[in-house]
Amino acid sequence: MKIYIIVVLMLLALVNMGYSQDQVKNNSLDAAINEFRQAVEKNPTYAEAHYNLGVVYSEKGMKEDAISEYKKTLEIEPDFVKAYNNLGVIYYEMDRLDEAAEAMKKAIAASPQYVEAHYNLGIIYYKKKQYNEAVVAFKKAVELNAKFEKGYYNLGVTYASMDAMDESIAAFKKTLEINPRYSDTYYNLGVAYAKKDQLDEAVKFLQKALEYNPDDYKSHFALGVIYQAKRKTKESGIEEKSPK
Repeated sequence: MKIYIIVVLMLLALVNMGYSQDQVKNNSLDAAINEFRQAVEKNPTYAEAHYNLGVVYSEKGMKEDAISEYKKTLEIEPDFVKAYNNLGVIYYEMDRLDEAAEAMKKAIAASPQYVEAHYNLGIIYYKKKQYNEAVVAFKKAVELNAKFEKGYYNLGVTYASMDAMDESIAAFKKTLEINPRYSDTYYNLGVAYAKKDQLDEAVKFLQKALEYNPDDYKSHFALGVIYQAKRKTKESGIEEKSPK
Protein backbone atom coordinates (compact mmCIF):
# COMPACT_ATOMS: atom_id res chain seq x y z
CA MET A 1 0.00 0.00 0.00
CA LYS A 2 1.55 3.28 -1.07
CA ILE A 3 0.20 6.61 0.13
CA TYR A 4 2.38 9.64 -0.22
CA ILE A 5 2.25 12.57 2.11
CA ILE A 6 1.45 15.76 0.27
CA VAL A 7 3.87 18.27 1.69
CA VAL A 8 2.43 21.70 2.26
CA LEU A 9 5.38 23.82 3.23
CA MET A 10 4.82 27.52 3.51
CA LEU A 11 7.45 30.21 3.52
CA LEU A 12 6.38 33.23 5.49
CA ALA A 13 5.66 36.17 3.25
CA LEU A 14 7.80 39.21 2.85
CA VAL A 15 7.66 41.27 6.00
CA ASN A 16 6.43 44.74 5.31
CA MET A 17 6.93 47.74 7.52
CA GLY A 18 4.95 50.85 6.76
CA TYR A 19 3.67 49.62 3.40
CA SER A 20 -0.01 48.72 3.18
CA GLN A 21 -1.28 45.73 1.22
CA ASP A 22 -4.21 47.95 0.19
CA GLN A 23 -1.82 49.76 -2.09
CA VAL A 24 -1.26 46.55 -4.00
CA LYS A 25 -4.98 45.92 -4.30
CA ASN A 26 -5.52 49.45 -5.57
CA ASN A 27 -2.85 49.05 -8.25
CA SER A 28 -0.78 51.81 -6.69
CA LEU A 29 2.57 50.06 -6.87
CA ASP A 30 4.01 52.35 -9.51
CA ALA A 31 3.03 55.40 -7.51
CA ALA A 32 4.58 53.89 -4.39
CA ILE A 33 7.79 53.09 -6.25
CA ASN A 34 7.99 56.65 -7.51
CA GLU A 35 7.61 58.09 -4.00
CA PHE A 36 10.15 55.71 -2.44
CA ARG A 37 12.62 56.49 -5.24
CA GLN A 38 12.26 60.19 -4.55
CA ALA A 39 12.80 59.54 -0.85
CA VAL A 40 16.10 57.71 -1.44
CA GLU A 41 17.22 60.27 -4.00
CA LYS A 42 16.73 63.05 -1.48
CA ASN A 43 18.18 60.98 1.38
CA PRO A 44 20.33 58.07 0.14
CA THR A 45 20.94 56.84 3.70
CA TYR A 46 17.23 56.45 4.49
CA ALA A 47 17.25 52.70 5.23
CA GLU A 48 13.49 52.30 5.60
CA ALA A 49 12.88 53.91 2.21
CA HIS A 50 15.30 51.46 0.55
CA TYR A 51 13.63 48.64 2.43
CA ASN A 52 10.11 49.58 1.35
CA LEU A 53 11.32 50.12 -2.20
CA GLY A 54 12.56 46.53 -2.03
CA VAL A 55 9.12 45.39 -0.86
CA VAL A 56 7.29 47.04 -3.76
CA TYR A 57 9.84 45.83 -6.29
CA SER A 58 9.24 42.33 -4.99
CA GLU A 59 5.47 42.79 -5.26
CA LYS A 60 5.96 43.68 -8.93
CA GLY A 61 8.16 40.65 -9.50
CA MET A 62 11.28 42.79 -9.96
CA LYS A 63 13.40 40.44 -7.88
CA GLU A 64 16.87 41.66 -8.81
CA ASP A 65 15.86 45.26 -8.09
CA ALA A 66 14.40 44.15 -4.77
CA ILE A 67 17.63 42.34 -3.88
CA SER A 68 19.60 45.48 -4.67
CA GLU A 69 17.43 47.61 -2.40
CA TYR A 70 17.58 45.15 0.49
CA LYS A 71 21.36 45.08 0.17
CA LYS A 72 21.45 48.88 0.25
CA THR A 73 19.26 48.77 3.36
CA LEU A 74 21.76 46.46 5.04
CA GLU A 75 24.73 48.59 4.03
CA ILE A 76 23.11 51.44 5.95
CA GLU A 77 21.73 49.36 8.84
CA PRO A 78 23.57 46.02 9.09
CA ASP A 79 21.14 44.70 11.72
CA PHE A 80 17.95 45.40 9.76
CA VAL A 81 16.58 41.90 10.35
CA LYS A 82 13.47 42.21 8.16
CA ALA A 83 15.67 43.06 5.19
CA TYR A 84 17.65 39.85 5.76
CA ASN A 85 14.39 37.88 5.99
CA ASN A 86 12.97 39.35 2.80
CA LEU A 87 16.27 38.85 1.01
CA GLY A 88 16.19 35.21 2.06
CA VAL A 89 12.60 34.82 0.83
CA ILE A 90 13.52 36.17 -2.60
CA TYR A 91 16.58 33.95 -2.87
CA TYR A 92 14.37 31.00 -1.92
CA GLU A 93 11.86 31.89 -4.61
CA MET A 94 14.72 32.07 -7.12
CA ASP A 95 15.99 28.66 -5.95
CA ARG A 96 19.21 30.23 -4.70
CA LEU A 97 19.00 28.17 -1.57
CA ASP A 98 22.51 28.60 -0.18
CA GLU A 99 22.15 32.38 -0.36
CA ALA A 100 18.67 32.12 1.16
CA ALA A 101 20.00 30.13 4.10
CA GLU A 102 22.84 32.60 4.67
CA ALA A 103 20.40 35.53 4.70
CA MET A 104 18.20 33.81 7.29
CA LYS A 105 21.23 32.95 9.43
CA LYS A 106 22.25 36.60 9.41
CA ALA A 107 18.74 37.59 10.46
CA ILE A 108 18.97 35.13 13.36
CA ALA A 109 22.44 36.39 14.32
CA ALA A 110 21.08 39.93 14.45
CA SER A 111 17.94 38.88 16.34
CA PRO A 112 18.09 35.37 17.90
CA GLN A 113 14.42 35.59 18.97
CA TYR A 114 13.20 36.21 15.41
CA VAL A 115 10.73 33.33 15.05
CA GLU A 116 10.01 33.87 11.36
CA ALA A 117 13.68 33.60 10.42
CA HIS A 118 14.08 30.30 12.27
CA TYR A 119 10.94 29.00 10.57
CA ASN A 120 11.98 30.17 7.12
CA LEU A 121 15.41 28.64 7.62
CA GLY A 122 13.64 25.35 8.32
CA ILE A 123 11.72 25.66 5.05
CA ILE A 124 14.96 26.30 3.17
CA TYR A 125 16.71 23.34 4.79
CA TYR A 126 13.73 21.15 3.95
CA LYS A 127 13.92 22.08 0.29
CA LYS A 128 17.65 21.30 0.40
CA LYS A 129 16.70 17.89 1.88
CA GLN A 130 18.74 18.69 4.98
CA TYR A 131 16.05 17.28 7.22
CA ASN A 132 18.01 17.16 10.48
CA GLU A 133 18.83 20.85 10.15
CA ALA A 134 15.21 21.60 9.25
CA VAL A 135 14.04 19.85 12.43
CA VAL A 136 16.39 21.97 14.53
CA ALA A 137 15.12 25.17 12.93
CA PHE A 138 11.43 24.29 13.30
CA LYS A 139 11.96 23.20 16.91
CA LYS A 140 13.56 26.55 17.67
CA ALA A 141 10.65 28.38 16.06
CA VAL A 142 8.06 26.58 18.22
CA GLU A 143 10.26 26.92 21.29
CA LEU A 144 10.14 30.69 20.79
CA ASN A 145 6.41 30.66 19.99
CA ALA A 146 4.55 27.72 21.50
CA LYS A 147 1.38 28.65 19.55
CA PHE A 148 3.09 28.64 16.14
CA GLU A 149 0.93 26.09 14.34
CA LYS A 150 2.83 26.25 11.03
CA GLY A 151 6.04 25.49 12.88
CA TYR A 152 4.60 22.32 14.38
CA TYR A 153 2.93 21.38 11.11
CA ASN A 154 6.12 21.61 9.08
CA LEU A 155 8.01 19.84 11.85
CA GLY A 156 5.54 16.99 11.34
CA VAL A 157 6.07 17.07 7.59
CA THR A 158 9.84 16.94 8.03
CA TYR A 159 9.69 14.02 10.44
CA ALA A 160 7.43 12.20 7.97
CA SER A 161 10.00 12.72 5.24
CA MET A 162 12.53 11.09 7.58
CA ASP A 163 10.14 8.15 8.18
CA ALA A 164 10.02 9.13 11.86
CA MET A 165 6.29 8.54 12.09
CA ASP A 166 5.88 8.68 15.86
CA GLU A 167 7.56 12.08 16.01
CA SER A 168 5.58 13.22 12.98
CA ILE A 169 2.28 12.21 14.59
CA ALA A 170 3.19 14.03 17.81
CA ALA A 171 3.97 17.23 15.90
CA PHE A 172 0.77 17.04 13.86
CA LYS A 173 -1.30 16.48 17.00
CA LYS A 174 0.31 19.54 18.56
CA THR A 175 -0.71 21.48 15.46
CA LEU A 176 -4.33 20.45 16.01
CA GLU A 177 -4.21 21.45 19.66
CA ILE A 178 -3.48 24.97 18.45
CA ASN A 179 -5.76 24.95 15.42
CA PRO A 180 -8.32 22.11 15.25
CA ARG A 181 -9.47 23.27 11.82
CA TYR A 182 -6.11 22.75 10.09
CA SER A 183 -7.51 20.18 7.62
CA ASP A 184 -4.21 19.26 5.94
CA THR A 185 -2.99 18.12 9.33
CA TYR A 186 -5.76 15.53 9.57
CA TYR A 187 -4.82 14.27 6.13
CA ASN A 188 -1.15 13.93 7.02
CA LEU A 189 -2.03 12.24 10.30
CA GLY A 190 -4.12 9.74 8.37
CA VAL A 191 -1.23 9.02 6.04
CA ALA A 192 1.20 8.68 8.96
CA TYR A 193 -1.04 6.15 10.68
CA ALA A 194 -1.47 4.28 7.39
CA LYS A 195 2.30 4.03 7.10
CA LYS A 196 2.31 2.49 10.59
CA ASP A 197 -0.38 0.03 9.40
CA GLN A 198 -2.83 1.45 11.94
CA LEU A 199 -5.56 1.61 9.34
CA ASP A 200 -8.53 2.29 11.59
CA GLU A 201 -6.76 5.35 13.03
CA ALA A 202 -5.84 6.40 9.50
CA VAL A 203 -9.47 6.21 8.38
CA LYS A 204 -10.59 8.25 11.38
CA PHE A 205 -8.26 11.15 10.61
CA LEU A 206 -8.87 11.10 6.87
CA GLN A 207 -12.62 11.24 7.45
CA LYS A 208 -12.02 14.19 9.78
CA ALA A 209 -10.02 15.91 7.04
CA LEU A 210 -13.05 15.55 4.75
CA GLU A 211 -15.36 17.04 7.36
CA TYR A 212 -13.37 20.26 7.13
CA ASN A 213 -12.65 20.04 3.41
CA PRO A 214 -15.11 17.81 1.54
CA ASP A 215 -13.40 18.57 -1.78
CA ASP A 216 -10.01 17.28 -0.63
CA TYR A 217 -9.24 14.74 -3.35
CA LYS A 218 -6.09 13.62 -1.50
CA SER A 219 -8.12 12.34 1.45
CA HIS A 220 -10.66 10.63 -0.80
CA PHE A 221 -7.83 8.90 -2.66
CA ALA A 222 -6.04 7.87 0.55
CA LEU A 223 -9.27 6.43 1.96
CA GLY A 224 -9.81 4.50 -1.25
CA VAL A 225 -6.32 3.01 -1.04
CA ILE A 226 -6.86 2.03 2.60
CA TYR A 227 -10.28 0.44 1.95
CA GLN A 228 -8.78 -1.43 -0.98
CA ALA A 229 -5.91 -2.64 1.19
CA LYS A 230 -8.29 -3.79 3.91
CA ARG A 231 -10.40 -5.70 1.36
CA LYS A 232 -7.35 -7.41 -0.14
CA THR A 233 -6.14 -8.39 3.30
CA LYS A 234 -9.48 -9.95 4.05
CA GLU A 235 -9.61 -11.80 0.73
CA SER A 236 -6.05 -13.08 0.92
CA GLY A 237 -6.80 -15.63 3.65
CA ILE A 238 -7.31 -19.27 2.63
CA GLU A 239 -10.22 -20.91 4.28
CA GLU A 240 -9.14 -24.00 6.18
CA LYS A 241 -11.08 -27.13 5.20
CA SER A 242 -11.28 -30.46 6.95
CA PRO A 243 -9.86 -33.32 4.99
CA LYS A 244 -12.41 -35.69 3.49
